[in-house]
Amino acid sequence: MNYPVPYRKMDKWGFSDTEKILLIDCIYDDVISPFSKENFDLALVKIAGKCCWINTNGTQVSPLADNVFPFTKNEISVVIIDEKNAKEKQSTENCLFINRFGESVFKLAAIMADGFRNDMCIVYFPNHKYGAVNPKGEIIAAPKFDNFEAVFDAIGRPYFSDRNETPEENQELIKFEQNRYFGFKDGNDNVVFKARYFSASTFHEGTAMVAINSKAFYHIDSSGKRLYTKEYYFGFNYKYGIAKVVTDMPDVDPFVHERWGVDYYIPGNARWGYIDKKGQEFWEDQ
Repeated sequence: MNYPVPYRKMDKWGFSDTEKILLIDCIYDDVISPFSKENFDLALVKIAGKCCWINTNGTQVSPLADNVFPFTKNEISVVIIDEKNAKEKQSTENCLFINRFGESVFKLAAIMADGFRNDMCIVYFPNHKYGAVNPKGEIIAAPKFDNFEAVFDAIGRPYFSDRNETPEENQELIKFEQNRYFGFKDGNDNVVFKARYFSASTFHEGTAMVAINSKAFYHIDSSGKRLYTKEYYFGFNYKYGIAKVVTDMPDVDPFVHERWGVDYYIPGNARWGYIDKKGQEFWEDQ
């Protein structure tokens, strides 16, 4: 299906169709996750400092919460209403396990949880101890642990997430690095594009985000052709035909702030927006 596209007016977000006609008013502070098949045709938005799921009609289907986890393959989203004060709470209505309609998947006396990983979810129980449950809500590690680390040790440290993600498609072109620059090879290890890019993503939906220099990012197709002429400060791969890009960034050197694990710094007050594969921009700054 063609999902509504995140649309920004100044600093507020809504959703439009592909012709930029608003379908859902720009009332949100942020779009955390656009509409997607992985999240069962819902979008995760932020309003008044809280998060909630909405459907394509703009109807809120989950309560406003401090933290909302993406849906698992079992159609479970963990919702933490009050995360800041959770450990002081006694109410078991603070942690919910819901489906795409906002309905409870199972009832569990839980105050807080950490989201599912490998069909296991670490839970903070009313006795102020940690344990773990499976996707049916059945307890697989009794609530007797004082911290997360101890539960991880007990259940085998399931680091990877159970997000309901579509498997990566076979890449027609494969990224490689040479002398700190990036290029692309085919499946037979033949160089198709020399390592000349300052930055490059993997190919997805037939395109990749590349940059010759910092603050000059754009998308190419598998022939190396640019999809549009404009350059952005930063950006991500296309998903469902749209890509998130930095539309406006303070005049900072992204390498002055370099730290472990981050090789290209985007300040928190940078502005983001979405583009389609023709480079059409879904935002207004006036």
